[in-house]
Amino acid sequence: MVVQAAASLPVALHRVPSSRGAAEGPAAGACHRLPARASTRTSLKHHKRQQRQASPCRSAAGAGVATTAPTTDVEAPDAAAIWEAFAASVSGEWEGVTASFNPDGSPIPLPEYYVPQAYRDWGVELFDWQSQSSVLADSQGVSATCRRMMPTVGCEADAIAFMQEAAQLFSTAPGSQPATAAPDGSYSAGPADISSADLRKVAFEHCLALPAEGPQQQRMRLRVVQQLRRGAASGGWRLDSVELHSERYDSPYRGKLELSGCGGGMKGFASSEALPADALAGAWQVASGLRYQVDPTSGACSCSAAQPGERWEAGSLQGVLLHPLRAWSACSMGDQDGGDVSLAAGVLLGEGGARMAVAVRRLAGGRLASVELLTLERA
Repeated sequence: MVVQAAASLPVALHRVPSSRGAAEGPAAGACHRLPARASTRTSLKHHKRQQRQASPCRSAAGAGVATTAPTTDVEAPDAAAIWEAFAASVSGEWEGVTASFNPDGSPIPLPEYYVPQAYRDWGVELFDWQSQSSVLADSQGVSATCRRMMPTVGCEADAIAFMQEAAQLFSTAPGSQPATAAPDGSYSAGPADISSADLRKVAFEHCLALPAEGPQQQRMRLRVVQQLRRGAASGGWRLDSVELHSERYDSPYRGKLELSGCGGGMKGFASSEALPADALAGAWQVASGLRYQVDPTSGACSCSAAQPGERWEAGSLQGVLLHPLRAWSACSMGDQDGGDVSLAAGVLLGEGGARMAVAVRRLAGGRLASVELLTLERA
């Protein structure tokens, strides 16, 4: 069975949902720069593509904003090497669990029409989706398809029904937004311009690479998707919801023609304990990372290595939400209707939480200004 793809939507929506499908669903891809329009195509044929070894941005020496000036020089990053390593790290099949949260941080139940009658009869609310993502970085950029499996009772289903969302995270097309990515597979993606009054809803996605887990040392990652909606009265942007996607690497990319059945998947987390507020307290400093800066006049993007030892203060964040999985997100808006938007996401690393992966994305006047992908450690 082939899943019918949805019609193209303006790229500012970032995600393109399609109709329900079954386990014989289509192939998908991954990304590099946002094109003028995003579209979804489904196919059962697996196409091998040569990975693009091109620069996501122009390399530039120097550091971004720091609370304490660095005292050592850092060599300018090799942009081509960054892209090559990123493409290898991000591509593949990722199995996971997805949950959504309200602007106050409370979990959002699954829509009732997706919940089996037996659960409703028992008064059980479901908050987590079992999910699988197919990601491919190739000469066209980076595209991704995420499938959310419909909940079932027991193993009565012969086929796995699912919903599908496709996104072109980055594109190599001329004029597309810069590929703000890191060698470990981390990235921050979303529209580079949200200043148009015609845009009513946008989404920004931050992917944070996590340490490998388990006897087989499976690679892990956390994707944080912040959905923004324009207010009807004020015309300004406000946070609508936050999605967390906890995922582990399953296999090289193959379009995910085989989906996990009963007994597969990962444990749900939506109702588990949120990150304590004091977990972010204290002083942090940069261990490593990259900064992308976009020139407001020309739109040219430059990439620089973050300076180790730069101080980073969580107290400067506004609109912080504390999530399960030791994760957090932040969203703050400026006074302009157009406007100035600051988005961030992070997750504590290791058992003691002495390190943290962070992504920060800033827009000025509705246009992309900078992106930071950092690994922090306690000072």
